[in-house]
Amino acid sequence: MRNKILVLSAFSVISVLFFIFESFVPKPIPFLRIGLANIFILLILIKIDFSSAFIVLISKVILGNLFSGLLFTPIFLISLSGSILALLAMHFAIKSNLGFSLVGVSILGATFHNLAQISVARFVLIKSVKIFSLVPIMLLLSIVMGIITGIIVSVLNEKIKFELMYEKG
Repeated sequence: MRNKILVLSAFSVISVLFFIFESFVPKPIPFLRIGLANIFILLILIKIDFSSAFIVLISKVILGNLFSGLLFTPIFLISLSGSILALLAMHFAIKSNLGFSLVGVSILGATFHNLAQISVARFVLIKSVKIFSLVPIMLLLSIVMGIITGIIVSVLNEKIKFELMYEKG
């Protein structure tokens, strides 16, 4: 149990650091992020379980937004909703046994993340349906970033031996 807490703590810290780092990267769309922090959430999802990935996700969103000065702002709500929907989509893709690769799971997560973000932004910040004109661009970016993130997760999945750090059960 102690090892699991250490692993989740370490992955939470790494996710928060990547989240904060990404806030300094110029964005083509204001609330769009690269999503590199999600590498660690997907790793926890495939290596440990859904609830552990959810813990890392909540830590990333709350602490990342706290350190960015955005906690409990509309941006926080947009980030949280996108992250939760992405995790659910990735979890169901893995559990579905439809043969999704890690890259496919990552693309699906990025897509659902961006769709949730744009939907919440529409109802919380932008009172015009014109925001949905960004959907094609966001879907294209979801594919690109999902591929990059998925490849990184695939490589790390092969390199990181969780059984040495944490034993299930």
